[in-house]
Amino acid sequence: MIQTAKEGDIMIRGIDNYLNAYQFAEQPQKRAVSEEPTEKPAVQDKIEFSADALERGEQSRVQSAALASLQEKFPKMTFSVGTGLVGKNVRNTGVKANRWAFTLDPKLLEKISGDPDAESEYIQKLRVIERATAFAESFSNALGMKAVYCENYIDEDGELHHASVLVRKDGLNEELRAQARENAEKIIERVREKNAGAADKLEELLNKADENGELILGDDEMKLFGEAAKALDPEQNEETADGEEEEIESESVSGSVGINAAKLARMLAAAKTRSQVQAVMDLIQSDLRECESGKEQGCEIDEASVQAAESLLGEAKSRMSSAKDREPTPQEEMMSALASLM
Repeated sequence: MIQTAKEGDIMIRGIDNYLNAYQFAEQPQKRAVSEEPTEKPAVQDKIEFSADALERGEQSRVQSAALASLQEKFPKMTFSVGTGLVGKNVRNTGVKANRWAFTLDPKLLEKISGDPDAESEYIQKLRVIERATAFAESFSNALGMKAVYCENYIDEDGELHHASVLVRKDGLNEELRAQARENAEKIIERVREKNAGAADKLEELLNKADENGELILGDDEMKLFGEAAKALDPEQNEETADGEEEEIESESVSGSVGINAAKLARMLAAAKTRSQVQAVMDLIQSDLRECESGKEQGCEIDEASVQAAESLLGEAKSRMSSAKDREPTPQEEMMSALASLM
């Protein structure tokens, strides 16, 4: 089990050690003159340990600051610190199987702390992971499946390691199951337009889900979902006639940032419950923060798309009061999944 020490605990223990060492150093002065202060080496050892504890406290503070920064940039993702996948336990199985929970290697946090270039590089890698995770969620919902075990670990190089088990939802009748397959097939055909290889592999997963009612996913499947997400993103697919990525000469164009407001509008229209509306709100707010960050870095901003997103955010907030406060039905989940991928 991975446990992350609390910053405050480390700092308090370090200070206590220092105070104890100081009090112990004062004791020989209160003894008789004839008594030798034989405890000096022990006092020195305690002071050195206190300095080490304070250094660990500083490392914990830096990690906490890096985590807070990432959490602000990726509000849907939740982060903790660790060094690998831990296997099935009570924190990642059953109702606690959270697709959006990520364990980050502490060396990754060290790399991005105080280094803007490294932070920018790893932010981009996290964006790819975020898109792959969103596709995984939408695709599994479109299949009518749910995660019963899931964990993610991002290593010091920003590479994702994943393990999960999906099972067919009990509430799916034959009609809904047929609808789920139709929705998944629509998604696959959209992917096929840009990446036939990825579409074939998605179709294999679809058939396996139909046959077994269960899917076991790992690193390769998450890479596949990343390729599929890229295929569905028009901004990632500007190609020349011979299939190579088009080189954009204009610096202002290559540095532009915008929001896919049409897609957000479809997602909001499909959202029927408070949790679904809240998910769309979180996505809009994340997109707006990304645009603001791009603006600060000197990128050209598509102001029209930003205004459209802000208008959608206001509409979403007003819909929260009328949205149904319950779990979405399988049909509602599938429609929401389809809207997020089209």
